[in-house]
Amino acid sequence: MIRSFGLLVDHVLDALIVDSEGRVLNRTTMGEDLFWAIRGGGGASFGVIVSWKIMLVPVLQTIRAKFHVLFLGNAQELLYVMNQSSPQLGLVAEQCIQIGSNRCCFRITIQYMEDDDETRKACFHFNPYGGKMGEISEFETPFPHRAGNIYEIQYSVSWNEEGEDVANQYLSSYLNCRDVDIGVDGPGNATYAQASVWGRKYFNRNFDSLVQVKTKVDPSNFFRYEQSIASLASVHSI
Repeated sequence: MIRSFGLLVDHVLDALIVDSEGRVLNRTTMGEDLFWAIRGGGGASFGVIVSWKIMLVPVLQTIRAKFHVLFLGNAQELLYVMNQSSPQLGLVAEQCIQIGSNRCCFRITIQYMEDDDETRKACFHFNPYGGKMGEISEFETPFPHRAGNIYEIQYSVSWNEEGEDVANQYLSSYLNCRDVDIGVDGPGNATYAQASVWGRKYFNRNFDSLVQVKTKVDPSNFFRYEQSIASLASVHSI
C-alpha cells in the first residue's frame, strides 16, 4: 500500500485541533503552516488533535507477487507438483529453467529460533519504500524520508490478557515510548540546540520549519514532552 499510495499523512484533507489557547481550529482557521506541521511533524507538539478527515484510496482488485523457488528435480516433476498445488498459475514447461549442479561449496552457521510463547508476541517486518513514496517531495509533509530509501523496519508487540487495566498499561507504554538513544529535550523548556540533536535525525531539513511553526502557534511551549518541537520564543539560548 505504501508503494502504491504513500503514507496516511499524504491523504489528510482536514483536521480539528485544540491549540494552547483552547480554540478549536480546522484547516482553514489554523492555516496551512500548522496544517503542514501536524501531518507527520508530531501533532502533540502543537495541540490536541481531536479528529482527522482522510481521503480514501481505491481498493485494489488484483495484486502481483513474485517468488523464487529452488526445486530439486527436473522440469516435468516440477510441473506435476505445481499444477497439483497451484493449478491457477498455469505453469508450463517453457517457463521452467533447468540448471546443472553447482560444484562450489560453502560453509554456513545455523541458529534456530525456539518456539517460545513470549517471542510470539513480538513482530518484526519490513515496509518497502519506492513507488509513490519516491514521487512525493521530502518537503510535502514533515516526514522527509522519501526517495532513496529502500525500506523501513518496524517492531511491534501484542498481548492476550483481557481487561481495561491491562490494555491501558500497554497503551501507556506505547504512547510514552521515545527513542531516547538519539537524544531528548532537557527538563522544562528545551533549547533549539538541544532539540536539534534528535530533531534533525527525525525531520532532516524540515526541522527548522517545524520550529518556526511551533514558535508561532505555541510560543510558551505549553505542549511539550521528551521529544517535542522546541519554541524559540520560550528559550534564551538558540
